[in-house]
Amino acid sequence: MKTSHLLASALLLFTAACKGAPGAQSLDTVSDLPPQPPMWVVSDADSEITLYPTIHILPKDITWKSDTMRERLAAADEVWFEIQPGSEADPKLQQYVMSKAMTPDSPLSSKLTPELYAKLEAQTAALGIPVEAVDPMAPWMAGMTLGVMALVKEGFDPGSGVETQLTPMVAGKKVRALETAQSQIDMLAGLPDAVQIEFLRSAIEDMEEGAEMLNEMARDWSVGDIDDMEEDLIEETKAEAPELFKAMFVNRNRNWAEQIAAEMEGSGTDFIAVGAGHLVGDDSVPQMLLDMGYKVERL
Repeated sequence: MKTSHLLASALLLFTAACKGAPGAQSLDTVSDLPPQPPMWVVSDADSEITLYPTIHILPKDITWKSDTMRERLAAADEVWFEIQPGSEADPKLQQYVMSKAMTPDSPLSSKLTPELYAKLEAQTAALGIPVEAVDPMAPWMAGMTLGVMALVKEGFDPGSGVETQLTPMVAGKKVRALETAQSQIDMLAGLPDAVQIEFLRSAIEDMEEGAEMLNEMARDWSVGDIDDMEEDLIEETKAEAPELFKAMFVNRNRNWAEQIAAEMEGSGTDFIAVGAGHLVGDDSVPQMLLDMGYKVERL
């Protein structure tokens, strides 16, 4: 199973732990096409909301700030992100993460098969950390931690994501959030152990391919290749880990679509920036809004 998007989504919660990382990795191939990440517009008689897909960690040499995006962001009365910018660095959140992520009474050594634990030991050794540092973690936290550290080792900077770069562009605007960082942690911690362990297995086995997967994802996103985005971001997870897909995407998309529908009852112009995997596919936010009867058009 590819874990690239799941890992990228989690980076919003762990940027504080990765400060001081090396500069972001360059793309192997930079597209000659103009920047055109896809956008969708939800509208009625007196409201217009732009849905903009983000990548939470970007390669260095990628062009993505299109004129259309800049114009729509500038015109927005309100700007929404998944979580409130900066909230991931709150010390109280870090304490909450630790309360959910550390399970010393039920270490990984007691949950994983000897074969998988041996693979975990090999990967932690490759990253230069003792397995004892990871053993007390819940499986979801171990998978996220190893994935982030592997990307940092490859030269990625978790502070390079789209949200980080959009935040200074919306200074002076009203900024809102669709959910909290705490709710994201609760979602991950609430997954059944079997699902968490499968995610950890995927993170371990795909670790060496993580940088390549993120580069591929970023290329497809930057040129607006919807079909490849859907394949990169959600199809494997949906097919191979339906419970994880439901928690990570479907349930959150439904919640966000309901919030957007409530916002449409008023008037004005909004700009909503969320992870790209939430805006493509049959279970996406645009599709849910379309099914609810709203006018939804791709720019």
